[in-house]
Amino acid sequence: MARHPLSSAFKGLFFLTGLFFFNFTSRVIFSPLLPVIEKEMGIDHAQSGSFFLFISAGYFLSILSSGFISARINHQRTIVVSSIALGLALFTLGACSTLFTLQLGLFVLGLGAGLYFPSGLATISHLVDPAYLSRGMSIHELAPNLGFVAAPLICHIFLVFIPWRQGLAILGTLIIVSGIIYGFSSHGSKEKGTAPDLSAAKIFFRMPLFWGLVGLFSLAICSTLGIYAMAPLFLVNDHGMEPGKANSLLAFSRVASILMPLAGGWVGDRYGKQLVMALILLFTGLITAALAIVHSGIWVTVLVVVQPLLAVCFFPAGFAVLSKLGSAKYGNLGVSLCLPVAFLIGGGLMPTLIGVVGDLYSISTGFFLVGFLMAVGGGCSLFVTFRNDKKVIV
Repeated sequence: MARHPLSSAFKGLFFLTGLFFFNFTSRVIFSPLLPVIEKEMGIDHAQSGSFFLFISAGYFLSILSSGFISARINHQRTIVVSSIALGLALFTLGACSTLFTLQLGLFVLGLGAGLYFPSGLATISHLVDPAYLSRGMSIHELAPNLGFVAAPLICHIFLVFIPWRQGLAILGTLIIVSGIIYGFSSHGSKEKGTAPDLSAAKIFFRMPLFWGLVGLFSLAICSTLGIYAMAPLFLVNDHGMEPGKANSLLAFSRVASILMPLAGGWVGDRYGKQLVMALILLFTGLITAALAIVHSGIWVTVLVVVQPLLAVCFFPAGFAVLSKLGSAKYGNLGVSLCLPVAFLIGGGLMPTLIGVVGDLYSISTGFFLVGFLMAVGGGCSLFVTFRNDKKVIV
């Protein structure tokens, strides 16, 4: 079969990358907004941290059930439904006046977001020749890294020029319009998805290795998304930064991280994926814990920038190990089962834990606790890696 150059898929790739950017940014935009929402609504840190638990819970349910939906409608229509659901959720969130309605809206936001990912990856496989699939995926993965940078800057624009509630409505409008345009474009996949095989899932659930990887990915996701979620509260409440300065620092800290996964992938291939996963998680945990201890403004700034530089390097090696879990006939089922659970724990439960500890003591203490857990997880993984001659990580 003749190969088609990657350039022939650029339009579709960039369209999908744009949709994924909106999808991801709509979930992380609430991190830089937390100090403002806390003050306006009179809520505590635990309730703020629960925002990400509700988003992750919706995301968890949606990504697990997305195969049933795309099996009935095609991947292109599933992506359109995801975009419309996200936009409507942002409209709703902009109108919420109570904590309960805000949490409900965030749950719906997570439901809409989770529909995109499986269909988005399937569409890339449809658009891009297999010989260039890794490069196509790397273009698509620019979206979350850019979202980490853009969210604080967009939030700053909201706070300076327009109320944050109107800003959410504008962002929701952009997402809905983009999704509808995509629905009429020729860049989507008309293929239908496949409903998940529940009998095969039971095989993974009985694997100790699967649950070991769930634990490691949960800690790794906390080191990136979880720490990012609570960093504005950490900087504003514990270190007295102005929200605008805190958001600028948060955006700057993620700029250099955009290309770091490339280095992480090279190091993993060179020195061993399991070893690199363990070392990165260990040292990321130590840096996260150090954030809770230092008091100098300069050191806080340095560690806020360095922490994500190291943390994002976990995932190239981690995905490579996870994708090989189980026999070839199960494909990427291990990834599909592991990631939703890991996002729920690392991106939802652990930020909530930081918030609860923040109410009892301080956000810094919460950072120290999760940093300690990361270091312990990395240390245990390193111990098992050195002991196991077959280099299987648990």
